[in-house]
Amino acid sequence: MTRATITGTLACLMLAGLAGPLWAQEDQPELRLDGLLRTGLRLESRDAGGVKGFEIYDARLGLTGRVGIIFDYAVRAEYDFDDDKVRLLDASLSFPIRDELLRLDAGILKSSSGLEAMLDKGELQLVERAQAALALSPGRQLGFDLRGRAFEGRFRYWGGMFNGNGPAFENDDNSFLFAFRGEYNTVGDVEFFEDLVLQAGADVAFADDSALAVLPVATSAGAEESSPGGQLIRFAEFTGSRVIWGADLAFRYLNYSLLGEYTRADYDPTASSSESLASEGYYIEGGYTLWGALDFLARYDSFKPAAGLGIVPKRNQFLIFGLNLYPGFHAKIGFQYAVGLDDTLLGPSESIDGTNTGPALAHKQFLLNMQVAF
Repeated sequence: MTRATITGTLACLMLAGLAGPLWAQEDQPELRLDGLLRTGLRLESRDAGGVKGFEIYDARLGLTGRVGIIFDYAVRAEYDFDDDKVRLLDASLSFPIRDELLRLDAGILKSSSGLEAMLDKGELQLVERAQAALALSPGRQLGFDLRGRAFEGRFRYWGGMFNGNGPAFENDDNSFLFAFRGEYNTVGDVEFFEDLVLQAGADVAFADDSALAVLPVATSAGAEESSPGGQLIRFAEFTGSRVIWGADLAFRYLNYSLLGEYTRADYDPTASSSESLASEGYYIEGGYTLWGALDFLARYDSFKPAAGLGIVPKRNQFLIFGLNLYPGFHAKIGFQYAVGLDDTLLGPSESIDGTNTGPALAHKQFLLNMQVAF
């Protein structure tokens, strides 16, 4: 796709979004424009590849709206600066079945697996998702999802069936990916917390794959990344069944917050213990909010790949410190510094569905993130 085509596509999306309110006034289908732009600076130690410079982490535009009382729709795309192309992220229709109790979403959408994996990029506290969310979550898929909420928003649930091939328009083995998630919090849908808020969630997904790049493998990072040691996590083709499950727990009281999430993937879970493979990871994050406009964050992020290629796979461990400023309603300025533990140099470079364009974690890495989300 040429740059002229890309420019024309983005311009059409912007014009359509500006025209949306006028259409709605004339009882035409409602149309709204949303977007996300994240840009900043990345600096890394020589061990992890050296100085990177200024980058655009994400550039996304989308159209969402409603046609009468029949269905909602969403179409969203991002520009991949590495591959110089526009990538389709979301294309879905949503049908109400029974008010808020049950809705049906169909198309390309996020599978219902993982607390942080299901968050939009603009809602992330840190610049990028945890290692396990990138490496193990099924991510965006083509299929359908049933979701709903009950007890005044305290209980939310999802369950879906997908092709299992990511956002691709194919099902290479005529098998399906099934994903389910449920979460409960003590207050429901509120934005400002004065009392203690507790939330607990759990999810599970399973699939039979023919040959998909879903198995996280540790390889030597020496020659490829110009570093003297360490490991680099890539994804290898895997043929067989896999089960992905996880659980999370969070609480918030006044200005304090604490969150933890665990994710595990078992490959060929019915095989003997000597032949089965497993990968797992977790993170623990604490935060403090000052004046409602300043966030202090600290996270321990741990991930262990399923196998090694040429080396013995070890656990990737990072300490991450973050600071977020909110100068306006749609704007955020974030600062992040990451330190690898036990000679950890690099984290997973992308999500398994191939839609992630943000920076990977690295040892002694500083990130500046300037964000506008609307």
